[in-house]
Amino acid sequence: MELLEEWQLEPVKDGVHILSLSLGGGPKEFDVDVVAIATFAAVRNGIFVAFSVGNSWPDEGSLVNIALWITTADAGLIDRKFPTRFTLGSGEVYIGQSLYQQSPNFTGFAPLVYVPQCLMSDTEITQLVKEKILVCENAFVELGMKVAKSRGVSLIRLNGNYSGEGVIVKAFTLPGLTLGYFEAQKLIKYINSTSNPRASLQFDYQTVIRETRAPTVACFSSRCPNFIQPEILKPDILAPGMNILASWPTETPLTRSLKDLGHAGFNIISSTLMSYPHIAGVATLLKAEHPNWSPTMIRSAMMTTAFPLDNSYRPIFLDENLKPANALAIGACHVDRERAKNPRLVYDLGVQDYINFLYIMNYTETQIKRFMPEPSSCSKFGGGVRDLNYLSFVAIFDAETKERMLTRTLTKNLKYSQNLL
Repeated sequence: MELLEEWQLEPVKDGVHILSLSLGGGPKEFDVDVVAIATFAAVRNGIFVAFSVGNSWPDEGSLVNIALWITTADAGLIDRKFPTRFTLGSGEVYIGQSLYQQSPNFTGFAPLVYVPQCLMSDTEITQLVKEKILVCENAFVELGMKVAKSRGVSLIRLNGNYSGEGVIVKAFTLPGLTLGYFEAQKLIKYINSTSNPRASLQFDYQTVIRETRAPTVACFSSRCPNFIQPEILKPDILAPGMNILASWPTETPLTRSLKDLGHAGFNIISSTLMSYPHIAGVATLLKAEHPNWSPTMIRSAMMTTAFPLDNSYRPIFLDENLKPANALAIGACHVDRERAKNPRLVYDLGVQDYINFLYIMNYTETQIKRFMPEPSSCSKFGGGVRDLNYLSFVAIFDAETKERMLTRTLTKNLKYSQNLL
């Protein structure tokens, strides 16, 4: 507990304005969640906090860091690809993605061998892959090293249905690429249709931009509902988090494998650990532009100006099934740095609002003291969570509910519209 108290005070002492941290665990009640308690202290002292919602894939209720005062971001794909051509013996050409940068030792066509889910021993790898292209689902970098050691030609990593078209590029140490789910199914069908399946790879060593629909919601991003407080919608917003060029410690191999000799100062990373730093960066710009804004006002500016469409002006879709994403996956939609600078209207929440929120959750005085050591009181809201001045919430309807009226009082002659998703 002493360590927690010190962690709460240090950012305040250091004059910090923005916190962007890689912390989290499974969803917990706030009063036993040390991250929720510590970040409450930060927000209480005017510090904006940006965290990840987790990488638990698109399972319902897989979110972490769901406390109301933490700004959370899901990961989106940006408009950038690393294309590699994959030509079958039948003449069909597929486009995969690869980070491989060297000249392959083998050119021309090579036999294909398909092993579902890469389920094979090291001995079987040695027997199967010599001078062949290994094809399997969700292949990992270390497998590529074993294939290369066994004099295999290449490794084709296939997305499963859980990943869909969300291609996470890998830094394979041998010629290798990843195919999205739909083309992966076509490849498997081709392999099963002939006694001599063959293919060749052509590496263009290029980065292509502005040819892909973006953003999309990354297949690995955790999703709502928020099981601790279902009426609070998380994540708050969508931000770039898939195949991101990021700084990298030079002492750590690019593939994270100790057997890999490749080192560099940058790497391509896919994770919600990449999305929330983008939010922290936008928050920093907004704090510089509006130094008197509270953490909640900064979040409000990003959420109320978030852009709901992709770069083709069509709905943002989910990587795993190409269906339009709803608010449970993208929150307020994709962050827009420029629009956030002038939101016209910002929502704010103070410390007392958060205390009232905890009382709404039936927290006792003892539990609340973990967040607010000073004596506190509560002015309970008649409407519960829905009376909070929060930007988004989940309306939970039962079989008896037919109609709900939403009312907002304005002090100026302004017009606003709202959508119920």
